[in-house]
Amino acid sequence: MQPVIRRRIAVGAGTLPSSARIFSSVPSPRPSSLPTSPPQSLSRPKQTPLYLPRQRHHRPFSVSSPLLQETSSQSTPSDSGLPTSGISRLASRSLISLSGPDAAKFLRGIITNELPTDHNTLAYAAFLSAQGRVLNDVLVYLDPRSRASSPPDSFLVEVSTAEAATLTKHLKRYKLRSKCTISLLAPEQANVYAVWGSSDFASTENTHYYPDARFPSSESWRRLLTFGAEPQPATTEPEQTYHLLRFTHGIPESQSELIRDSALPHESNLDLLGGIDFRKGCYVGQELTIRTEHRGVVRKRILPAMLYPSSSPSPPAQLRYSDEDLAGKIAPGTNVTRLGRRGRPAGKWLGGIGNLGLVLGRLEMMTDLKLPGEAAVGVGMGFKEGDEFEVEVGGQGEGQEGDDGGKVRVKAFVPGWLRERLEEKMEKKERRRG
Repeated sequence: MQPVIRRRIAVGAGTLPSSARIFSSVPSPRPSSLPTSPPQSLSRPKQTPLYLPRQRHHRPFSVSSPLLQETSSQSTPSDSGLPTSGISRLASRSLISLSGPDAAKFLRGIITNELPTDHNTLAYAAFLSAQGRVLNDVLVYLDPRSRASSPPDSFLVEVSTAEAATLTKHLKRYKLRSKCTISLLAPEQANVYAVWGSSDFASTENTHYYPDARFPSSESWRRLLTFGAEPQPATTEPEQTYHLLRFTHGIPESQSELIRDSALPHESNLDLLGGIDFRKGCYVGQELTIRTEHRGVVRKRILPAMLYPSSSPSPPAQLRYSDEDLAGKIAPGTNVTRLGRRGRPAGKWLGGIGNLGLVLGRLEMMTDLKLPGEAAVGVGMGFKEGDEFEVEVGGQGEGQEGDDGGKVRVKAFVPGWLRERLEEKMEKKERRRG
């Protein structure tokens, strides 16, 4: 009788099924290889219905907290010198189709967010490695070409075109016995557009709009999907404009900015952009992600940044676009250092266009944000208004120094949405402690 009791206690204590244990023991793949984690094993039971993703309800902006008492040079201005409305075709984005009775269950076990539940919404999410590193950031849609199916069994996954074939192969390799058909759609079959501001395109049977909640709602950002031989919308802006606007908001996209098998979800702002549902069931990489949310301090985050010449008399007060190609001279991954100081790097340059881009910056070194708990940096190393930072020109990337001795200055900015949502997270943690 005693052995039986012990077995029951082990199960009650949370022992995973054998399939999950096998999954969690798979070693992390090298960046150039496909993940080796079977996604099937951590999915929900067969009868589990689709659930509505948790909606974010943000409070009116307040400046009562030290975290939100921002200086003008640390907030992202609205006047960036870029178009306030437009339509851009995104050749850098592709769609993968997943359809079949097990498509929903299969996807649930391998992405960080819940699936969309209607044809008017999209879900921002990521595929993670077993060690909790980002493999691919994606947008997930219910396939509008199969509106009649109930429950929904067809989905579209939008991913970087450069990563689309790799992700498709990864999904096919690990769908195991799931009844799910996976295919990469060619540009002749489907296209992705970004629409913002007052720009519009008439909806038809083969064109579909989706609000993009990653961006401020006041700017009316939407994704537009078109299918087949439907007349394509007349683009008003090149794709470069879309990416520049992303940079001004500090929104990373694709594995040139969320480095495959290296980037962490919280440092990439997935938690603040609605890309993680912390109440959903098991998914690949969940353990580290949940631990970071509840116990960790996120010391680095992706931030919008502006490059300016070393000859400038002072740092810029506003984030504003210039077509001077400073970003093209800096290798992705090059260290950002504090001007006139030695010691640990303040961040890394991720990439950009013209004079705008993104950095992965240490918050207490590059911004006026204060982290909770113990000091994140050494005495005297915290941010002071007027501090300047620089990055080597001609660097080899991955933290290497430049090879021609040239340097340009770089200024990180803190978007208003990031301040507000960090404050919300801090308040929630304080309530839990209380």
